[in-house]
Amino acid sequence: MLLTRRQLLHASAATGAVMFLTAGKSPPRGYGPVQWKFIDELSVPPFVEGATTLDLSLVNARHQFHSTLPPTDTLAYRLPHGRNGYLGPTIVVPTGHQLTVRSRNDIELQPLMRPFGVGRPPAATHLHGGNVEPGQDGRPYDTFMDLRTYEYANNQDAAGLWYHDQALGMARLNVYAGLAGAYLVRDVSVSGIDTGRGDFLPPPPYEVPLILQDMSFGRSGAMAYPEAWVPEFFGNSAVVNGTAFPFLEVERGVYRFRLYNASNARFYRLSLRERSSGKATRFWQIGTDGGLLNAPVPLTRLLIAPGERADLLVDFRAQPKGTILELANDAPAPYPLGAHLGHPGGAALGSIMQFRVTSSSGWAPGRNQSIAGMNLRPLTPIRRLDKVAAHAKVRSHSLIETTNLLGRPTMMTLDNRTFTSRDYQSRPVSPESVQVWEFANTTLDSQPIHLHLVQFQVLNRQPFDAGAYLKNYGHTNQVLTNMPPYPAPSPSPYLTGRSRDPAPNEMGWKDTVQAPPGMVTRIVVPFGRGAVDAPVAARNVHSGDYVWSCQILEHVDNEMVQRYRIE
Repeated sequence: MLLTRRQLLHASAATGAVMFLTAGKSPPRGYGPVQWKFIDELSVPPFVEGATTLDLSLVNARHQFHSTLPPTDTLAYRLPHGRNGYLGPTIVVPTGHQLTVRSRNDIELQPLMRPFGVGRPPAATHLHGGNVEPGQDGRPYDTFMDLRTYEYANNQDAAGLWYHDQALGMARLNVYAGLAGAYLVRDVSVSGIDTGRGDFLPPPPYEVPLILQDMSFGRSGAMAYPEAWVPEFFGNSAVVNGTAFPFLEVERGVYRFRLYNASNARFYRLSLRERSSGKATRFWQIGTDGGLLNAPVPLTRLLIAPGERADLLVDFRAQPKGTILELANDAPAPYPLGAHLGHPGGAALGSIMQFRVTSSSGWAPGRNQSIAGMNLRPLTPIRRLDKVAAHAKVRSHSLIETTNLLGRPTMMTLDNRTFTSRDYQSRPVSPESVQVWEFANTTLDSQPIHLHLVQFQVLNRQPFDAGAYLKNYGHTNQVLTNMPPYPAPSPSPYLTGRSRDPAPNEMGWKDTVQAPPGMVTRIVVPFGRGAVDAPVAARNVHSGDYVWSCQILEHVDNEMVQRYRIE
């Protein structure tokens, strides 16, 4: 029997009232953070490329996250004859080449739901960042219990996408248990930069996916997760590619790290620091969610939200043998305030992993080219759409946290609507059009907002009076006593300061944007290649229903997800 969204969400509580009272409960007391750091080598998922058809099964598995922990029950995406016990392979495809993925749900039991007797979970595999038809998108309600075939056209720029489960009400559990993997689109044309061959950018094994998660482990070593819904989940151990606090030996050369924030709710503010001195080492961001930037952006810190990806270059050539660099994090959880009313906060994860420099020489750019001087888009540079946006139709959206009488969160919504609302049908998007979407964040936490189908550009952010906006909106932020108007009203009358341009490393194509609290975040969205007189990263547009959501998985599982229609 298939469970409803609410049954799945509340399966860990005896009744809805129990969930209401225990929302905000801290995670169970577990094995603690993993005590022995940097004793296990990073595991790199296998690269699978050249296929036109893939059989990818969702399976129960066993995985050892750390050498001091016993193997435990997990989930995984697995190829025929595969043996991985967590996550899935890195799928590599050329841009414009169709890939058929036959996905079979062979899961017999969701390991995190075992205590509650919940059997086979539904699944919905979403290609995050994929420019696909509605029926191939893995929308939350397009779940399957046996076999589902997905067709991916890959008619988009070379980029680091990812695939993960997004079944209605189960995403936070299924992704945490292991249903996620990297998906790389390559440009193998004669003029291509991101070919994977090493003629311009580092190739495998110098190209390494880093899938970041934070997890907790019970006394038996099993994955630990709260027994009742919490506003956000924060684990007490950093896990990269399924290994807790790993190390990676690197040669004295340039590496390309494809960074994925696959955590349920944790933001990371990352730096690369020498262990001996604590000195920060510069690195370069060369790509965002939707593909390469025009040129590398030098950074010493990177803020990355759940669902976002960052394409990075790190140059180890000047590092002496034996140098140890640590990937460090100083972001509060939740971000940016840390613990506050109803949000107990998470353990600080100061160190994520180590890089240990060996004596071997590694990959280097040809003709001694400097990273700073790289032209990443010599033929199709990104053209900013700010002038186009000035004349585009604007859609205003509200980000809302509903609390109980104790001030504890009980629901997160977009536009004050649950997912079952049909109001979105009254505001369709025209194919081959361009729109500005603005998100008024009335909550206290930063919310990563993800749009399916498209890649967009970040326009700006502007402070506003969230309290006045809510009051005049007709929502007290305590209980939904009535149904406020739809669409959400414009926040323009409540703006309190000047707009702020995106950071240089946000100037590329994106499908997930950070919407800070007390700010109006604006993006410009071209729906199809005919929307603007400029190259776009996601080229196809289709008629039908798509999804936009918060990418904090506890939020998307508790109503912070909506549909939009193209017709």
